[in-house]
Amino acid sequence: MADALIIDEKAKQIYEAHREEWEKLYSGKIIAIDVEENNLASVGEHIGQVDLEARKKRPGHRLFMRRVGKNPATVRLRKYD
Repeated sequence: MADALIIDEKAKQIYEAHREEWEKLYSGKIIAIDVEENNLASVGEHIGQVDLEARKKRPGHRLFMRRVGKNPATVRLRKYD
């Protein structure tokens, strides 16, 4: 559980560092943040698409998924092995 909290906090820090840019470019879209590389792994309209693309691009990485904007509606937190 502690690992999940660490990933959550790191993802929030990454999002805040890029918030202005990402909210202009991706408002309302779902993003997958790669907490190991401090950047986006995938962006899209549908969670399934974002999930699949992120896992293909970043196998084994810790990813945090959320909706871009004021209401993040965190979607999923997962480590891919």
